[in-house]
Amino acid sequence: MSATSGIHVRPRRHGDLTTLLPILQRAHELHRYPVRAVAVRADWLVPPNELAAWVAESDDAVVGHIALHSTAAPGTDAGADDASAQWRRATGVGADRLAVVSRLVTDGSVPGSGTTLLAHAIDAARDVGRVAVLLVEPSSTALGFYRRRGWRQIGTSAQQWGEYRVDAVLMVAPAR
Repeated sequence: MSATSGIHVRPRRHGDLTTLLPILQRAHELHRYPVRAVAVRADWLVPPNELAAWVAESDDAVVGHIALHSTAAPGTDAGADDASAQWRRATGVGADRLAVVSRLVTDGSVPGSGTTLLAHAIDAARDVGRVAVLLVEPSSTALGFYRRRGWRQIGTSAQQWGEYRVDAVLMVAPAR
């Protein structure tokens, strides 16, 4: 567990999902994340390709969430294959050494909780020999959030998110 300014990060537990769903719903309403309203559900927060997930707590209340996912299996989806290929070229590592940062949401009540979760996920990926990468909707405020924290844009990749086609921005975590 890590702590920064009263924010504690710990592994997500199954019981956290009931607290996280309203946070996710609010993130969708305010920031259109996730892009699709139908994704506001527990199984979206806990997909099969999840490597690890954490929550941020402040005063014993869950205030945010982040996860690391493996890249999609080759041939699963053309957009995922393209993103994975671009990340591999940009980082020089194989898909099995990439960790996709995903499902970062906070309730907005504790300044710094998103930054703390992001730093924790990057460190966790590095601790197991992986490079943190992500993709983000280009018109979202999240793009600026990642840029201000040193993430490097390496390209774009056409993604199909339900009925939405998005030219997602591909990013790589800052080097140490």
